[in-house]
Amino acid sequence: MGEPLAFVFPGQGSQSVGMGRAVFESSVQARRTFEEADDVLGYPISAVMFDGPAERLDETTTAQPAILAASIAILEALAERTAALGRRITEGAEPRGVAALPVGIRPAYVAGHSLGEFSALVAAGVLTFSEALRLVAERGRLAATKGARGSMAAIVGLSADQVDAVIRVSAPDGSTVVANDNGPAQVTIAGTVESIGRVCEALARAGAKKVVPLRISGPFHFPPMGRIGGDLREFMAGIRFRDPVVPVVANVSGRPHSSAETIPDALVRHLAQRVEWLRSVRSMREGGVTTFVEIGAGQVVSGLIKRIVDAKTLAISDPPSISDFIAKLKGASR
Repeated sequence: MGEPLAFVFPGQGSQSVGMGRAVFESSVQARRTFEEADDVLGYPISAVMFDGPAERLDETTTAQPAILAASIAILEALAERTAALGRRITEGAEPRGVAALPVGIRPAYVAGHSLGEFSALVAAGVLTFSEALRLVAERGRLAATKGARGSMAAIVGLSADQVDAVIRVSAPDGSTVVANDNGPAQVTIAGTVESIGRVCEALARAGAKKVVPLRISGPFHFPPMGRIGGDLREFMAGIRFRDPVVPVVANVSGRPHSSAETIPDALVRHLAQRVEWLRSVRSMREGGVTTFVEIGAGQVVSGLIKRIVDAKTLAISDPPSISDFIAKLKGASR
């Protein structure tokens, strides 16, 4: 497009029945991606994604690999459609992720919101798709069987500092925390069910415009969820983390991961620490990004970005949006 891009990927909560079906039906590479997901996971997750039921798709153990699969399938469909536009980053062995895109479409950064960071790691070549699938499936299993219990809610109309101030009064024992700093006036909180209810009432009194419970079966980015960190670290010891072909912005810092060796530790901290999405987006904008391209189901992340920085946003989720993106690429190159 002649201007610096960032590819961004959505997290849990973006799932919906039917996601990915259109690219499955139109793209050979996307179809292969879904077939690989079914094979790696040992059950037809694509069928749950396409046909439901929604209750099954919303379960953490299903939603996490499903969201990853949808994002990577859409990215692979994009790579298939743009193959004729120029030389890819790597030659020889069949590349995946952003390495399969023509050099001119290579993003300056990739990042993912919460669970979306795993999609970003695949896009940047840090993990293979099958490795990431196994990792998020294990992460979801550990969270469901050994993780913290509780809930999450989105708060609109207050900043993270304002929400923190209310939490210090209404939940001083740490039973609720700010889990995601999503923007200047939008955050997500996580905590025990009882505490979340009490804090939400206090936030409404403090001026929150909206308080929305999230479709999630466990409180991520919540300190007690860190109890599964040791098990997750042990699982990751059997996975090879490669140097990224483009910088991957880390949720826990809002800055690019410094090396492949530091990523497993960041992913462990990711369980219990705040998602610094506001800082991540500002970091990429300061790095020169002028267009953010959301790849995956829905447009949640694009909506967050519009409230953080003055930049263009595009969302790619199906064949028509892929075509629209390619048309913009061709128009910008004239």
